[in-house]
Amino acid sequence: MKHQNIFWGTLLVTLGTLLLLDRTGVFYFNWWAFGKLWPFLLVLWGVSILPVKGAVKIVLALSVAALSVLMYSNYSPAKSERGTTFKYRFNDDDEEDDYSTDQIFTEVYDETTIKAMLDMDAGAGVFKLSGTTGELLFAENKGRNVQFDFKVEELDGLSKISINQQSDFKIGKNNKGNRFNLMLNPNPVWSFDFDIGAAEFDFDFTDFKVEKIDIDGGAASIKIRVGDLYPETQMTINAGASSIRIDIPQNAGCKVEGTTVLSSRNMPGFEKVSKGHYETPDFENSAQKIYIRVDAAVSSFTVRRD
Repeated sequence: MKHQNIFWGTLLVTLGTLLLLDRTGVFYFNWWAFGKLWPFLLVLWGVSILPVKGAVKIVLALSVAALSVLMYSNYSPAKSERGTTFKYRFNDDDEEDDYSTDQIFTEVYDETTIKAMLDMDAGAGVFKLSGTTGELLFAENKGRNVQFDFKVEELDGLSKISINQQSDFKIGKNNKGNRFNLMLNPNPVWSFDFDIGAAEFDFDFTDFKVEKIDIDGGAASIKIRVGDLYPETQMTINAGASSIRIDIPQNAGCKVEGTTVLSSRNMPGFEKVSKGHYETPDFENSAQKIYIRVDAAVSSFTVRRD
């Protein structure tokens, strides 16, 4: 048997099996996860040219195919865990590979949860914190072509939430209409880690106890409002060509440090301590302290005290 026949035959069997499992709901198929297993092609090609009998090659090829399906299942989006609800709705258009999707994620709030961490990785779209909920989290994604994976881990009073945009994001499609709305429970002390791209980011944290906010943004519009419910908040922002606005309580003490290359700064009521270092009057004696570290390139940077 020609080695080309073994190679292409096994490849077609593997892809067909993955697509069949996708259609039957066993797991979600996406090309990004399959692409991570590209060495499978090298192994399969090597098996096909081994100087052994055809029957042995077929057994080895099928074994490699079965192993690749098993490994792929570990990369596909996990099924919902206990206490987590997922809802999906897909609306097909006439255009090829262009679809709208609605996703809803919820996680039941456990009263033993003292702290919560939200780690979010997202690209284009509009992302907004819309208020509070009795659940630990309620999230709704609406738009075109963009889906998210959602995971929650519970560790001794700490809830770790991960929301990640799937990596089969389609460049050039109509993604500007994507909207991601988020609601959180106000009881835990929250920490946030956001990695955003060309996005509009509008998060009002005034109803939440916020310990830490880390934002890594590209060409983004970033609006943040911090309340007075927690005595000390650490904020770190790394941004490229971005517009950044941060609103803080009038009575809070605030220290701003960092570098802003080719950026405009607007920080009324702040005093310059040294190069790249600004503070509100009587910062050390303030009951509430907010520390902001910002490293920005071509950006507009504003901090206002309300």
